[in-house]
Amino acid sequence: MNQHSLPRRSRRRNAQFGILLAVGVIIAVVVLAILVDSALYYNKVHAGVSVAGQDLGGMTRSEAIATLNRLVEDAQDNPITLVSGEKRWQVMPADFGTSFDVQDAVTKAMEVSRENNFFVDLGRRLKLFFTPVDLPLTGSIDKAKMDKVIAGVAGEIDIEPVNAALAIEGTEIKVIEHKNGQVVDREALAGTLEELLLSLHATEVQIPLVVKEPAVKAEDNEEALKTARTMISGPITLVDGEKRWTLSVDQIASYMDFTSEMRNGVPTLVPVFTASKMTPFFDTIAPEVAKEPIDASFDSDGEKAWVVPGVEGEALDYAKTAEAITAASLKTTDRVAEVAVVKTEPDLTTEEAEAMGIKDKLASYTTEWVGTKDRQVNVRITTEYASNVILAPGEIYNFDKQIGPRTPDRGYKLAPGIVGPGKLEDVYGGGICQVSTTLFNAVFFAGLEVVERRNHSIYIDHYPKGRDATVTAGGANLRFKNDTSHYIWITGASNGIKTTFTIYGTDDGRKVEYTTSGFYNVRPRTEVTIANPLKPTTWSSVVIEGQTGRQIKVVRKVTLPDGTVLHNDTFISTFPMIPRQIEVGVSTTTTTTSTTTTTSTSTTTTSTTTTTTAP
Repeated sequence: MNQHSLPRRSRRRNAQFGILLAVGVIIAVVVLAILVDSALYYNKVHAGVSVAGQDLGGMTRSEAIATLNRLVEDAQDNPITLVSGEKRWQVMPADFGTSFDVQDAVTKAMEVSRENNFFVDLGRRLKLFFTPVDLPLTGSIDKAKMDKVIAGVAGEIDIEPVNAALAIEGTEIKVIEHKNGQVVDREALAGTLEELLLSLHATEVQIPLVVKEPAVKAEDNEEALKTARTMISGPITLVDGEKRWTLSVDQIASYMDFTSEMRNGVPTLVPVFTASKMTPFFDTIAPEVAKEPIDASFDSDGEKAWVVPGVEGEALDYAKTAEAITAASLKTTDRVAEVAVVKTEPDLTTEEAEAMGIKDKLASYTTEWVGTKDRQVNVRITTEYASNVILAPGEIYNFDKQIGPRTPDRGYKLAPGIVGPGKLEDVYGGGICQVSTTLFNAVFFAGLEVVERRNHSIYIDHYPKGRDATVTAGGANLRFKNDTSHYIWITGASNGIKTTFTIYGTDDGRKVEYTTSGFYNVRPRTEVTIANPLKPTTWSSVVIEGQTGRQIKVVRKVTLPDGTVLHNDTFISTFPMIPRQIEVGVSTTTTTTSTTTTTSTSTTTTSTTTTTTAP
């Protein structure tokens, strides 16, 4: 070893030590920087991180959330201006139903440079100081509200295209040229608005417009023009059997309409006659074409009932007749169209009537009383009003409602009727209780449920004891229910003297048993004298005949073949005692009586004067 080798080794060691020291210092600085960075941004958003342009660096989670919430609130208060030419519309972000997920945005901001990979996180942290990261604020928009806003604006801007058309002026047909339209490009505008709203920036937006072409252009109507001119080239005759109606050229032109059809992929006008356009004309001929349907009905021989089939009617078929006129108009000769009709069902079809089960006689009853001619009229027309009624199962028959008001305009006459206790006067409809009494007895023996029945206040001996039924307008009434499982048919006939009601339905085997008591609670008639100061003492008159008071009871039991009791009714008729009222004269009067006797040769007159003194 020479004397120079030791210093050279020492110099190399010193150089190596210096390098290691420098590296150590650098590492120490880096570690210190990392430790300082970690301490500064512990549980905070790292510097260089922003959301929707808002710097969140150094903020805790709660601070970042509060900052973004304020940003969203401020953005919601700033309107967006939509512009089209000279027109401007201001809309608020809230009008679009925008909502933002601030929590999620802050979570993602906090995760930047915190992915649990030390070296990756270290690199990202260093990079953030030189290259900041801006994260989006995720949100959503209510599509329905967006569409509503755009539709409102489009409604003021859109200019719809005008289709080429054929115009009729008198009997001339002219072509109307088409025009292009200009409308809002709704899809493009929606995309622009969505991007703008989610960026939280308010600005002006130019509304995008697009040209909208018409569906029908002038060149597409050449064939339609030729066809239309043929259609109005002459009159058209519409026929229905022996009936004929002629449509003039002027009428044809006024009724012509146009529809659009796709022909060879092109919308094309087609001249036609439509039901809607021809309705005014069709309304005038429809009554002449129509045949009214006839309802199914019932007939009987007194024991059995059967269905008389209904008959379908006919009505003008507006649509098909318009088609027939269109077809005839395309001809140059023999321009004749047949009226088209549609069948109309009656209100009661044969099938419906047959399903009602009206076939068996359930009961019949007849009463007979002569009375006055006017009373006979009342009885006859009331029977007509009350008759030919079909009652559904569970339905209630209301006699007063069924026959309606008893007025002169409905055919009623003045005839004796009960107007008070024991008092008879001529009233419109007098005597019609013969009809209600007859019907009540038919119901009684048919075993149907009686809902309401009241006896007369005066006992009438030509009605069955305990089974009369009175009816007054708005007062006493006869009501009964069809408590069978099928429909029933109530039919009556009267010549004003003899009145019969028969009820038909489906016989379910119900049996009617009844008993009639004798009169009980009898109260003899009393007599009342009424002084009349306007009459002499020799005068008297019976004002009210009066009657003996009494009651009578009818008990009815209705049973089914299996013994089930349907009804156990008690009908009590009460006839009040009505005093016999006699008016007597009590005045003093002077009466002069003249008697004249005439013979072939002379006339003799004698006078007698009578003086009466009141007691």
